[in-house]
Amino acid sequence: MSKIALQIELQSTGTVTAGSNVLFDTIVHSDADIGYDSSTGVITFNQTGSYVITWWVATQSSTSPETVFALSPSLGNALAGNSPLKTGTVSGTGVIDVAVPPFTLSLINGSLTTFYYSAQVPLKATLVAVRNGGTVDTMGCFAVAQLTHILSQMIAAYSTTTWSVFSTSLASYSGVPLDLYTSPQATGPGLLRLVDANGNYETLSIANITAIYPGAGTVYDPAFTFLPPPVPLPPGCDTNLITAIQSYLPLGTSVNIRLGPSVSASGDIYRNEYGVLVLSDTDGNTPIFIATPHILRIFTDTDPALSPVAPKSIGTKPSITVIKE
Repeated sequence: MSKIALQIELQSTGTVTAGSNVLFDTIVHSDADIGYDSSTGVITFNQTGSYVITWWVATQSSTSPETVFALSPSLGNALAGNSPLKTGTVSGTGVIDVAVPPFTLSLINGSLTTFYYSAQVPLKATLVAVRNGGTVDTMGCFAVAQLTHILSQMIAAYSTTTWSVFSTSLASYSGVPLDLYTSPQATGPGLLRLVDANGNYETLSIANITAIYPGAGTVYDPAFTFLPPPVPLPPGCDTNLITAIQSYLPLGTSVNIRLGPSVSASGDIYRNEYGVLVLSDTDGNTPIFIATPHILRIFTDTDPALSPVAPKSIGTKPSITVIKE
């Protein structure tokens, strides 16, 4: 996997109050997919991946009996480093999994009082972030992140309609969307929650969702965004499948898609992104969102491989059903 890295330093003397961010003032190295704002001390990760973060801070004095600094992520728990001494160097390390960018991180003073940076050394603090290879860098995990990304936007756009959610099991599930659930230990959501007609909670694994129909009368929102794929694409069988589907089906192609053992969806290809495609008519009515890793069969009446540009669509109304065999 490609290495994406950031190295920042603090060279100025000064203080950091309790709970405040360390304001590194010098960027030693920065790749485009990691941004840093020196006015706020916030690091922004714009690429999925598993990142190893190492840091240290040289302190001189404080009224605190101990020194605590911590990595504070936008999702998940803080990762602390501490020392029983208030004068010297405190350091720490952590692994951050970015499943849904943009993802932010800062190094904060986790103590209860203000700390003074050391005036005895020219360099007061350093932080290095490096992306390494990991399971989050697979296209399979990227596809889940892509679905999660679009689900968060769908919940906002179709918050009052009754959804039909299809999964790798035989059943489909219906309800009004509630939210995406993230555990305290995770950096991104793992579950979609619905409220059914009886007021009960339907909680579904995002990774096992094959398709979502947001309900009658819905229209695709052109403001929806999709995640860019990893660069370079990670090699593997999941990459082979996901990129093949994205390449194989031009926009406007009329298709019938088989999902799981008993779900069939049909319509025109309205959007085709890595990990997620959308079926709709030419006006974006009643869209159906499909997780491409779960596609079992694609049926077309022409050969998409021989037609890089799809013929003009007749505006097929999309549909999705559970087949009883």
